[in-house]
Amino acid sequence: MDRIQLSTPCRYRIEVQGEVGPNWSDRLGGMRVLPVTLVEGNKVTVLQGRVTDQAELAGILDTLYALHLPVLVVQCLGNDGS
Repeated sequence: MDRIQLSTPCRYRIEVQGEVGPNWSDRLGGMRVLPVTLVEGNKVTVLQGRVTDQAELAGILDTLYALHLPVLVVQCLGNDGS
C-alpha cells in the first residue's frame, strides 16, 4: 500500500454493530451500505466506498457515533487510484 496522507483519497471498509439502512448512504459520504449480516448473533452492517480525505472519514465516523452504532472495523483498502 502506498503511503497514506491526511489529504489522500482512499477506499474504506467500515463495519458497525447494528443496522444501517441504505437511505443513510448520502449522510455517510456516499458509502455503499451492504446488506446486514449476522456475526455471532449480532447484526453487522458493512459500509464501503471512496473517502476523499481524513476529514470526511471523521465526519462519517461522527455520524455513526451519533447513531449509537459501535464501530468494529475501519480498514483502508488502498489509494483511490489503486
